[in-house]
Amino acid sequence: MTRIPISPQPIKRVVAIASVVVGCLVSPIATQSQPINSASNTPSLQDMLEFNLDLSGRGRPGDRTGGASRSLCGAGKTGEPLFALIPDTNLGLTVEEHPSFWFYIPDGANKFHSMKFALWSDQGEKVYETTYRVTNTLPGVISISLPPTTPALKENQYYNWIFTVYCEDPQRATVSTDPKRVRVRGSIQRVPLTAELKQGLNSVVTPRDRAVIFARNGIWFDSITLIGNLRRTQTANRALAADWTNLLEDIELEAIASQPITECCSASAK
Repeated sequence: MTRIPISPQPIKRVVAIASVVVGCLVSPIATQSQPINSASNTPSLQDMLEFNLDLSGRGRPGDRTGGASRSLCGAGKTGEPLFALIPDTNLGLTVEEHPSFWFYIPDGANKFHSMKFALWSDQGEKVYETTYRVTNTLPGVISISLPPTTPALKENQYYNWIFTVYCEDPQRATVSTDPKRVRVRGSIQRVPLTAELKQGLNSVVTPRDRAVIFARNGIWFDSITLIGNLRRTQTANRALAADWTNLLEDIELEAIASQPITECCSASAK
């Protein structure tokens, strides 16, 4: 089977697809194949495509891991860091105007004060910034989505983001002392929805099929968002669990694949 890469580079044409192909390519009118809804008779994304993340392309400044010695804010015994669920090139692609970003938080909410997500254009213009008051549903994997009221990401442009976990109230910091915090940061690029990609998506039956099409075309953020949202609500679906593990394995974060995907917080835009 030819291995199909998920690439941080702009969309590239995939050749020599494996013999198991997505039988129907996303339209509410589905007549070409049977719906995929059973863990017992459904191949995983790995079975269909064999992910193999191509890290040879262009990278961006950033750090997807926020280090911690004993735990996120130096209390407890987890010893796990904060992770952004992105390739280690620090860059991921999307076709969405308002994409979602995914993070793994290793500690419960009682270990830290708050979180903040901020997004800027590559020219330094702030697009979005929100502070989150967390709940006790952590630890786990969370997603943060840009609301529809946020300016849409522009095609072919890079955007830089920072996700910060504050171990203490940032309002109590002095001019000379920064609040204790842990950060991860990276970049996202919105790429055009090409005619080829649009044709593929318009022929797909389910969100899971859409994730396959996005993965084949190197669209990381949209693929993980589709599978992550399905995994969040269908926790007993073994096929989705395998898909989720395979995606994280391709970015070498399979160690957190068994962690719950959870709702975390309420936000107030600034």
